[in-house]
Amino acid sequence: MYTDFRMKLADILRRNAVLFVFLSAFAVYGLSAGVKITQQSKTPQYVYLAYSFLRGHTDLVVLPESTYDLILFEDKWYVPGGITPALLSLPFVLLFGKTFSDVLFGVLIGAVNAALMYSLLCKLVENSSTRIWLTALFAFGTVHWWLSSVGSVWFNAQVAALLFMILYARDAIQNKPWLAGLWLGLAFLARPPTIFSALFYLLVVVLRERAIQPILKKMIPFGMMLAASVAVMLGYNQLRFGDPLDFGYSYVRGSNALIQTFARSGGFNPRYMPCNIYVSLFGAPNMAVNPLPDVNAVCSYLEPISHDFGKLSTFFNPLGMSIFLTTPAFLLILRAKRRDELIIPAWAGMIGILIPLWMYHATGWVQFGYRYTTDFIVFLFILLASAVKEIRWVEKSLIGLSVLMGATGMYLMYYMTFGLVWTEMFVDLARKVYHFIF
Repeated sequence: MYTDFRMKLADILRRNAVLFVFLSAFAVYGLSAGVKITQQSKTPQYVYLAYSFLRGHTDLVVLPESTYDLILFEDKWYVPGGITPALLSLPFVLLFGKTFSDVLFGVLIGAVNAALMYSLLCKLVENSSTRIWLTALFAFGTVHWWLSSVGSVWFNAQVAALLFMILYARDAIQNKPWLAGLWLGLAFLARPPTIFSALFYLLVVVLRERAIQPILKKMIPFGMMLAASVAVMLGYNQLRFGDPLDFGYSYVRGSNALIQTFARSGGFNPRYMPCNIYVSLFGAPNMAVNPLPDVNAVCSYLEPISHDFGKLSTFFNPLGMSIFLTTPAFLLILRAKRRDELIIPAWAGMIGILIPLWMYHATGWVQFGYRYTTDFIVFLFILLASAVKEIRWVEKSLIGLSVLMGATGMYLMYYMTFGLVWTEMFVDLARKVYHFIF
């Protein structure tokens, strides 16, 4: 009887695996958000932008508690970047108003991302155990864990963009040009650097078709959808600033250090590349003895960040750290075989995004690891799908270390975002419940 029950349970989980992944990720991200899950962070800007959209405005008709990193232009306040996170927030704001929790938004979208990543891996990986391990790595062994658990305008933009990047990769692989173009366009309207991953789809088509006519037949609809998203962005700029090419970054009211850097050398400049490359690939914690150059020395044009990470403040550098340090399992991408048809396109899509990111005037600012990883993480997992055929002790060890780092990042960024020590928050909550009952 027990054996029959196990078989039935395994069959139910297999047939509802995507839903199970969503619910599992939602539970962990929700627990990670803790008492803040029904509240707003200090910067719920996209909730307020959605509220303004519902009233026919591109400027904020009501200001959030903090105007940090908002744009002030001709006595009106605007949210930097694109519109996708606000569009995703519309139904929630319609139902719950401008008090809707941007933390809950991140938890929901993050859980959807985990389910979509599992769905994508089902198309790339034959072994079911490998799919589960890689999905666990994505959900809990990368910066995606803390990005999905703390809300905030910048982090919600990234989890929203990632949702559409996964859909883009899925439909690009399945030769659905209209949908691939639509999803990439929506990712672009959340995080503009993602548009440079169009190289991924171009190479997928070229490597499969090789003849001009079928290539054009697939690239034209893809390009049309992508062009439509660019037109939306330019029109949005025109409505806000009277210039389609003005993205408003010169009017941002944010960190003085970043504002001064932008004023000196612009938002994108090759001089920023050594810093960004170093942080993203080689950045180490703050160690007394470090054979590598100090991050603050390489990024000397940025002022050292004075924020701390609570009890672990002196070790992890909030300016950023290597993706291979915070997710050691990413080292496995070096095994990916070039003969697999998606390998070259995945590398091209990733590098296409990395070049503008490396030329950007900020590394991601206060963060654990390198949060811009989410812009190209779908390509890292395409590489991992090729590199990891089965899970042995090496893979388990690296994934285990990655999950440990993911938990550390969540713990530290929760403190950075809310000023609360995660464990003490639950102890205090338990104490209040005890006193309420007894």
